[in-house]
Amino acid sequence: MPIYESIFVCPPDLSTEELEELARKFEKIITQGQGKVISCNKLGRRKLGYEIKGYKEGFMYCLNFNSPPTLIAELEKNYRVTDKVIRHLIVKVDKKKLKEEKATSEESKDEEGKESPTSDV
Repeated sequence: MPIYESIFVCPPDLSTEELEELARKFEKIITQGQGKVISCNKLGRRKLGYEIKGYKEGFMYCLNFNSPPTLIAELEKNYRVTDKVIRHLIVKVDKKKLKEEKATSEESKDEEGKESPTSDV
């Protein structure tokens, strides 16, 4: 199954409980459609580049998931009909780039873990 990344933006005036409930709702849609949620990250409250539906700030979530391509249309429909979502985006992640990013991040972690030798001069 392809890997997708979805980011959705909610109004900044929603409570934490409402935001968590919304994220669980979209995770449930993915799992019920034979998909698997890899991660759900809160990106936090961010200033938007331009005003969207009267809001200058928004609370952002990022979902990474595997799913059949047929599920994407249903997920998009749910984003559109949910009043608490002011903007959304779903993109297909390129597996080659994902592997390259993992390799480079692991290399950088390895380099950070090594101590540089110090010389007493």
